[in-house]
Amino acid sequence: MYFGNIPIVDEKTTLTTLTDKQSKSQYYTYLNSKISLYKIDGKQNLVYLSARELSNLNNNNYSNKTYMYTHGFGTVITSASSTDETGNIKYIQKEFDGTDEKINVTQPRIYYGTQTKQNIITNAKTVKEFDYPISDTENMQNSYDGQGGLKLNFLDRLVLGIYKGNLKIPFSTKVTSNSKILINRDIIQRVKTLLPDIIYDEEPYQVITDEGKTLWIIDGYTTSTAYPYSQSVTIEVMGSKQKINYIRNSLKVIVDSYDGTVKFYITDRTDPIIMAYRNMYPDLFENINEQIPQDIMLHITYSKFLYNIQAKVLQRYHNVKTDVLYRSGDVWTPATHVAGKTLTTTGTELESYYTMVKTIDNNQEQLGLVLPYTKEEKQSLTSYLVGTIDENGNNKLSLYKFSDDSNVLGTMQLDTQIEQNSEISAELKALSVSGTKLIRNTIVVPIDNTLLYVEPIYQVMLNESEVPILKKIIVASGNKVAIGNNLPEALENLTSQYATKIEVTNTDNKEGLINEIIKANNNLTNSNASNNWELMGTDLNKLQELINQLEETIKQEEKENKNNEINKTNTINNNTLNMQNTIE
Repeated sequence: MYFGNIPIVDEKTTLTTLTDKQSKSQYYTYLNSKISLYKIDGKQNLVYLSARELSNLNNNNYSNKTYMYTHGFGTVITSASSTDETGNIKYIQKEFDGTDEKINVTQPRIYYGTQTKQNIITNAKTVKEFDYPISDTENMQNSYDGQGGLKLNFLDRLVLGIYKGNLKIPFSTKVTSNSKILINRDIIQRVKTLLPDIIYDEEPYQVITDEGKTLWIIDGYTTSTAYPYSQSVTIEVMGSKQKINYIRNSLKVIVDSYDGTVKFYITDRTDPIIMAYRNMYPDLFENINEQIPQDIMLHITYSKFLYNIQAKVLQRYHNVKTDVLYRSGDVWTPATHVAGKTLTTTGTELESYYTMVKTIDNNQEQLGLVLPYTKEEKQSLTSYLVGTIDENGNNKLSLYKFSDDSNVLGTMQLDTQIEQNSEISAELKALSVSGTKLIRNTIVVPIDNTLLYVEPIYQVMLNESEVPILKKIIVASGNKVAIGNNLPEALENLTSQYATKIEVTNTDNKEGLINEIIKANNNLTNSNASNNWELMGTDLNKLQELINQLEETIKQEEKENKNNEINKTNTINNNTLNMQNTIE
């Protein structure tokens, strides 16, 4: 696996930095950023694409908003796997004139996007469109020549003005026979107008094609509340909550950011709902045998919206045995970690994250979503869930489970080991000075049959720009942990004498095991009362297993207490000897 493609920068850090450093006075805003793989200088690189959309200018001038400030410009491309020498995000492509171009972009202008709420009129009389700033006092200008928009006569403009509640459209002296009126430019609302009864992902993302076009990808979901014998979940869409018990990501919508062209691709023909829509509106969808172009398909990722729903349901329903489900006997929770500088007993739940993975059943590394689980109220990892896109563009969800007797290092256990390591904790304390806060993001990267733990440490200066700056990276694998100023250095230290050994101990305590034994005994009593002999056997085995665990835990505690007493005695003897030497 190419370790240079491990993400150490997250989406939030990227957008926070761009908003602070790349706003270019009042013109642009960055509200969406998506991780993807692009070939740069002959090598695949993990990067973020962040659309540079025109901000909602604090300017109520109708002419400026309608005729002049009409579109955003380009995509800022930054590295997801490295930072610059100061710890800030590393730019790959950001210049307006393309002087730093590593990925070919032939049409960077964004007339249709997520922030394009305003109707605009292009090619207006006496007014040129603002394209992008050259300096603080000079701007480039542009004339729109795309397929989007409507050429309307006065009567049509009057009807449109009445419909939009804006009579400036028909009576403006700036509108000529060559002018175009661009409406419905918000891409989500645009596709909802065409196919309204579909749930659309609220986080569209950009891709750049081989010919240099910038396109938007929007995931579409069919849902139902009436699928038989299915668990209901609550989802939030456009600020409102609704219950569903069926969801399929069976639709991909591609929108051209320059001319607004919309294409609907069905990606799951086994979904009866989307196929019913196709039968009703055959001309709306692309040909059923036509695949999404390969240069676009390469950059499609597993939907985080769908993945989070699936990951939530699997916390309880990974084990489908009736008695286990009924008694909630095998519930998982997302692994926890230390998000700030202070170690807490509970920690913060990990959110699903994109990373390169190399699973044991795949010969190639892929970009996928990952979420590690622990058993409820435990800290050792019990499994992890991976969502990827296969070679045919289909969603692939894989669950990898460790054996019940394994003791795999959990992310919270790693943080505890870090706190107990004098060298690493000293370096973290040196960063935690007055007026700052630390942000710790932990990811677990599956590599064949091993796990690599990566924990970037960001420092934020409070009461300033609050842009996160990468200061250190902690890595761990097997029974070793190391720290470095960057990822290559940390990985090198992990394989050298600078690495520190860690011990993964069983986090079960006597109190917790006693409570589990009481619960198991109550279950046995109930199964005995109902004469359920099969369930009684299961309950007896579980009770015996817990008693054995309690016995091992007591032995371990006694051993640790004995070692502590020996160490204490040795310390007292050494101190006594030193006192005698001093007196003499």
